[in-house]
Amino acid sequence: MEQKYTSDEREFIRLSAFFKKQAERWKEENKLGEEYTQLLETCDKLMEQLEIHAQNRAIVMDEHEQLKSLVKDNARCPKCAKNSHLKLTGTDKSEQGWVSNKYKCRRCNIEFVWNAPNNPWDMLSYVDHLVAGLENTMKVQQLDAETIQQNEAALSQMKANVATLRPVIDASKQHMADLEQKEKIMSEMILKVNKHLMIEKIRMS
Repeated sequence: MEQKYTSDEREFIRLSAFFKKQAERWKEENKLGEEYTQLLETCDKLMEQLEIHAQNRAIVMDEHEQLKSLVKDNARCPKCAKNSHLKLTGTDKSEQGWVSNKYKCRRCNIEFVWNAPNNPWDMLSYVDHLVAGLENTMKVQQLDAETIQQNEAALSQMKANVATLRPVIDASKQHMADLEQKEKIMSEMILKVNKHLMIEKIRMS
């Protein structure tokens, strides 16, 4: 898990390091005033917050990426029914809002959108939709006992999968929402401090 910083955060880290280095020289020359002592304390406190925030961001984003990898496309060309010549060309959004992968079959020279979402968030509502459709089919159609048994087994499996996945996805959504809120707060703080540090740096030079 790698910690990543935004450009504004990297700028703050550079400016903070510059003022720390400058403060060491001022201490040796007994020229470190109260104003700059407070400024350095502010930088230190913000740096601590930034490191905690960056670690949390890395954890949440890593969790997000791991969830994305849960959904694997088993796409096959609708014409030749093979997957050996498929090339991923992009994504497409359905009328229901599900995002699915778009492929080109280089063998058949056709492009198609795979019929299932490419992420677990959309997969939940997609499976809910399948379950509702299958339950409705079983109500309105006269089905033989074997088909009913097969459908009930499929329903049971789909519902079990959703029940397992839903709390994990809901938790991830909440973590992302909390992160976005914290990102906004941190970004405002970093921008404000960066502006002040830049002004001080210009004054010094």
